[in-house]
Amino acid sequence: MEASVILPILKKKLAFLSGGKDRRSGLSLTIPLCLEQTNMDELSVTLDYLLSIPSEKCKARGFTVIVDGRKSQWNVVKTVVLILCAAPLDHLGTRCLG
Repeated sequence: MEASVILPILKKKLAFLSGGKDRRSGLSLTIPLCLEQTNMDELSVTLDYLLSIPSEKCKARGFTVIVDGRKSQWNVVKTVVLILCAAPLDHLGTRCLG
């Protein structure tokens, strides 16, 4: 998937790779949920794209996903966590703020 195809979705900043790493050198992915309705299909496409960017070596170290739900409703946070649980990644750590 190319960025130009999903550029309008990426501009919504539904999720981003911050460049940070966790203790095991896994990459940090942040999902800043907000008061507006989050389109779960667009979030899923964004996650698929962002998780495909790192090299296989980086993917092997895993990801830490930070779900910032402070400006959202709990049912939205719960749905996002369920989407992440369905992600086909072996080392996916999730942290929820809210």
